[in-house]
Amino acid sequence: MVVKISDVTSEIVSLISRENVVGLATHRHLPHEKAIYMRHGVCGFAVDVMLEEDGRRNLYSILVTVEAKPRKKIVDDWMKYGGRVTYYLTVKTDRGFKTRKKISTYRDGEQLFKQVEEVRQAFYRKYRELKMKQEVAPVKVEEEIFHMVGIEERDLFLGV
Repeated sequence: MVVKISDVTSEIVSLISRENVVGLATHRHLPHEKAIYMRHGVCGFAVDVMLEEDGRRNLYSILVTVEAKPRKKIVDDWMKYGGRVTYYLTVKTDRGFKTRKKISTYRDGEQLFKQVEEVRQAFYRKYRELKMKQEVAPVKVEEEIFHMVGIEERDLFLGV
């Protein structure tokens, strides 16, 4: 079943914006995705969201992949074409990982990156809020390559 891209965006923004979010991490950097897309017509991003639910910390992992579907073999501007968005939401449970997948489409790069920008803004709003709650010196978000707050490295499966 194909859903509207705005529904995917709303679901991601809603998850990131919840009051019970205690941690966030990026794995693929949102600002760089447009540059990648402009060269290849393919991009994506991954974000982890840690929620405090019923006295437990639950990790929700988001992966969004995008691929333009041009009608020509030679493309002058990927932004002119629409394509397919695949959204995965994976939750770690006691028995393993539970993944839900949704497929969407977009009409052109402008529509796509408007949605990406909504997610990016929601992420940084929550990221700054969580950073301010920590007792650490303020950091400039622009200077960080990998953004992580409130999640232990062992929960992110880095290098494992």
